[in-house]
Amino acid sequence: MKKKYIIKCLFFLGLLLFFTFLPQIIPTSVSIARASEIEKEKNNEARLNLRAITLANGKSFTLRVYNLDKDAKVSFKSADSDIASVSEDGTIIGNKVGSTTITATVRRGLSTTPLTCDITIGPPAFSVKLTRSRTILEVDQSIQLEALIKPINTVESVKFLSRDSSIATVSPGGRVTGKKLGMTTVEAKIDATNPDGSQKSSPCSVIVAKVEDIPLLIDYFTLHPELNDIPEDELSNTLLEIINAYYGEKDIVPNTSLATSALLEAQYAQNAPVTDTSVKTDKDNVAKSLDTDTNVPTPTSTPTSAPTPTPTSTSTPSVAVNTSQEAGETLASTTTTTQATQNRPSLIESLDSNLNSKYQLSELRQNYDERTKIISEVQLSSLYIFGSQIKR
Repeated sequence: MKKKYIIKCLFFLGLLLFFTFLPQIIPTSVSIARASEIEKEKNNEARLNLRAITLANGKSFTLRVYNLDKDAKVSFKSADSDIASVSEDGTIIGNKVGSTTITATVRRGLSTTPLTCDITIGPPAFSVKLTRSRTILEVDQSIQLEALIKPINTVESVKFLSRDSSIATVSPGGRVTGKKLGMTTVEAKIDATNPDGSQKSSPCSVIVAKVEDIPLLIDYFTLHPELNDIPEDELSNTLLEIINAYYGEKDIVPNTSLATSALLEAQYAQNAPVTDTSVKTDKDNVAKSLDTDTNVPTPTSTPTSAPTPTPTSTSTPSVAVNTSQEAGETLASTTTTTQATQNRPSLIESLDSNLNSKYQLSELRQNYDERTKIISEVQLSSLYIFGSQIKR
């Protein structure tokens, strides 16, 4: 009897434990399936394209509601229309500096769903200035431009633009990269306008130069501070014209392969063996080859005793002679071109020559030195007076 009682107790205890831990032994796949269904429902819920917006005063932005059902309707309302107002289609307009909230209410039948967006209206920029007016890069080199905008609490961002992206590109954040030799201008712009209606901007002259020209250019601009007396736009346009004209000229490379090919053809036309395929383009060697090709006889010391040569079948055809002459002309042209390339002025020489002819740099330098001397004397005089007052 006692044994049966113990068995019944153990049976009821087992049932109790089974129903107690039943939720913990539900298959994991069922839980994952339910979680995915919940996530899918969330993804299909109505939502705004942005939950927070920062606008400059006077600017606008349009809110959009995604995942709307066909029978759903949306209405927009501003918590403070003095700071930011909103139209029926969700277009927000900044009215004054401050913060507020725009609420988009989604109605479907008797149910409503509010969607909110935080709005911050800040002052627009009225001034922009790049920290450098000129930069010199080599091809594939990059540099970061920095812009100073006012007021310092503006919410407006600077827009960068390159006038010739084939020479230098600029990223939305102001990173400039040199692409090919030449010069262009990169501008930092804001939405504010000048009295003439043009957009306010700050330019930076970007020179993409050969590696060997970069230190020379830097030294040249350092040694000629009088160039700063020339209006910035005028100087930039002049430099752009000079540098692009210089780098725009195709580099002249001596083409010796053409002369070599012509000589080989001449020898082949005469059935002459070619003992050295790497024919030198040295002027003396080629001239010697031309003499050999044309079979010009060399006069001897006893011309009277020599018998008259009888023409044979191996005489030089006129075609071979013409071909050799063309090779000589090609080599002469190549030599002239090479000399022209070697005698070509450097970029600094070309730059200095053109600037001198246009602006008379010596006179500019004299005026600059006189003005600098006057400023220095005034500063020294002020320091002397200030020192005398302290002693008293």
